[in-house]
Amino acid sequence: MKEFAGKIAVITGGGTGMGRELARQLVAEGCNVAMCDVSLEAMAETKRLCETEKLPQGLRVTTHVADVSIEDHLKRFRDEVIEQQATDKIHLLFNNAGIGGGGSLFTNTREQWERTFNICWGGVYLGVRTFLPLLVKADEGHIVNTSSVNGFWASVGMGVAHTAYSAAKFAVKGFTEALINDLRLNAPHIKCSVVMPGHIGTSIVSNSRKVQIGTESDQLTEQEILQARQRMKGAGIDVDAMSDEEIQQAALDRARTFHDDAPTTAP
Repeated sequence: MKEFAGKIAVITGGGTGMGRELARQLVAEGCNVAMCDVSLEAMAETKRLCETEKLPQGLRVTTHVADVSIEDHLKRFRDEVIEQQATDKIHLLFNNAGIGGGGSLFTNTREQWERTFNICWGGVYLGVRTFLPLLVKADEGHIVNTSSVNGFWASVGMGVAHTAYSAAKFAVKGFTEALINDLRLNAPHIKCSVVMPGHIGTSIVSNSRKVQIGTESDQLTEQEILQARQRMKGAGIDVDAMSDEEIQQAALDRARTFHDDAPTTAP
């Protein structure tokens, strides 16, 4: 697919990061965009950025609140797309939503582990399941699933376990490669790609924490401070003389560094 003008794209995780930049680039090409995210406020900012240049006549940019790990949310998202985009088909599906965190079988709860896995992997699977009928109805279509370099090799962080994230990203890569053949056999007008990003400067560190514990606050809880101490100690940092406020600041600095010092950014 080389022409995007007049087509309809669905993006999950459109509130920040790569999803936001996808929306901006597609709108600039004249493509209608429907995005979902758990944060209505973040999507409002994405929409504002998309509309900084005058939109072509009739172009639609719509926002929808949905948790991609919940099938009913995605079905509602699909139904809203049909209504608000005035269509029974889409041309592009970007399964982009993802979080990190909760990656240890020892220090995290099962709920935290499965939260990451169900968003990073389940969101891709359910996204394809939900929107495939609308792609089939289009003359041409393309699915883009976001994996990670950690879908090539399991991530090894300093004192941090990433089993949930890495397992999910391996699943996305394998699923997409198999889906290419499935589409070739049964819906050859639909193509499929998997993206394997490296370190992109996004807000995934801070956003993941907020999704995991259900908060909009940047302030760490007592339990999070304790866990941060353990992680830092495991990384060889002397934390015995550090106050809780210093641990809090170190966590904020880590998220800021991930965003600001990346070789590539997607604000």
